[in-house]
Amino acid sequence: MSKKKKKQLIILILLFVILAAGLAGVKIAQKNLPAESFTEESVYQVTSFDKKAVTEIGITNEHGTIDLKKENGTWIYLEDEEMNMDSSVVESLLESTSAITSTEKIEEVTDKEQYGLITPKVSVTLQWENNLYTIKIGDYNPVIGSYYLSVNDETTVYTTDSSLYYALNKSADDFVMVETQEETEETEE
Repeated sequence: MSKKKKKQLIILILLFVILAAGLAGVKIAQKNLPAESFTEESVYQVTSFDKKAVTEIGITNEHGTIDLKKENGTWIYLEDEEMNMDSSVVESLLESTSAITSTEKIEEVTDKEQYGLITPKVSVTLQWENNLYTIKIGDYNPVIGSYYLSVNDETTVYTTDSSLYYALNKSADDFVMVETQEETEETEE
């Protein structure tokens, strides 16, 4: 073997030994860390309310504005009270908003414009008794794969995945009860 190849072989062996020692050091350090160091990421509770208590819902998004009101246990679309509402769609929307969580939060935000929350993509207002929640979904950040979210006038901005955005980005047509072929035939008879 030439001197050059021997030097390269010795350098490779030394690098391997250093790498192995570093790996062993990391393993030893991990064993000495408390178990809490390896818990899952933090989860922040953004909303928490009884979805059955909600009596009014207002939605503003790219499709326009939708105002719903619960009267005698039935949801009514205020712009067209004759519309046959699909209560399961309303219940799904309430389920999506009643216990929102987030894994990221940004506190003490003074400029909500940078998150798209001054003119949000979706705004949902939920009202019952003397309570009011306004949930705003702003811009999508492709780097983190999340939308920005705020509640009421709080200075904290959270992140949420696209499933919440799509659950709240409803049009009036999404709330219409879809009649099956059998129901249509029964009403015609």
